[in-house]
Amino acid sequence: MKKVFFALMMPVMMMGVVSCTDYQDDIDKLGAENDALRSYNNQTISQLNSVVFQTEEGVVNITVDQPTATTIVYEVEPKELASTLAADITRLQLVTQHGAAMTVTAAAGNDTKGTLTVTATPSGFDGSKTYSLSLLYKEDGRSYQTAYTPVYVVTRPTAGSLAINIPTTSGGKYAVGENYKLGAVFTPAYITETDVIWSVDDTSIATIDANGVLTPIKNGTVTITCTSKENAAATASITIEITGGNIPLDESGVSQGNAE
Repeated sequence: MKKVFFALMMPVMMMGVVSCTDYQDDIDKLGAENDALRSYNNQTISQLNSVVFQTEEGVVNITVDQPTATTIVYEVEPKELASTLAADITRLQLVTQHGAAMTVTAAAGNDTKGTLTVTATPSGFDGSKTYSLSLLYKEDGRSYQTAYTPVYVVTRPTAGSLAINIPTTSGGKYAVGENYKLGAVFTPAYITETDVIWSVDDTSIATIDANGVLTPIKNGTVTITCTSKENAAATASITIEITGGNIPLDESGVSQGNAE
């Protein structure tokens, strides 16, 4: 009976040995993976300690046209860290001033070109203030930050923000044979979209070109209008008198056939 019992127990004991070996293999495998991950992290951190990333060469200002999303391209060195910086956008933050914000919504890294492309949505920017932006990357308690780049805030005209500046003349009248340069004046002065369209209501009395140069043609009264290309509600008009031209000759009673 003892021999039979021993024979029955052997498979169980052998199975137990195989199972422990499998567990040990798994443990060794996990240990190796952890070592590799730790090595990778240490290598990444070591590289990040020397990372340099800055706005793309030639970029003087970052244009902010809220609420339109802004795309900013950064150059990364070493190049192969570009995708590492882009991998987790929660680690990226655009730092600015005066309560304005740039919320990072996407990032893409190109390790071949060494570029990091960041997309962010702006809010709270005020054209009357001066801003600059810096990109901050955080990794395991460390932070890496670019130099600050100036921001160009797009500010559009609104109704009532436009006026016309016209040269003053003696008696407030404008003479045939002269040219007058008119100007569009925006308030506040930090409005950036200042392209305008000039027009007159009667081109037989005076004309005005795209640069605001008025050319009187004959005596009369003419209304000049200036309108923003960005916002048609931003418009201004003035009415002036043209004088000093030749008085038209009434030839209704003159007959060339009776001339001697």
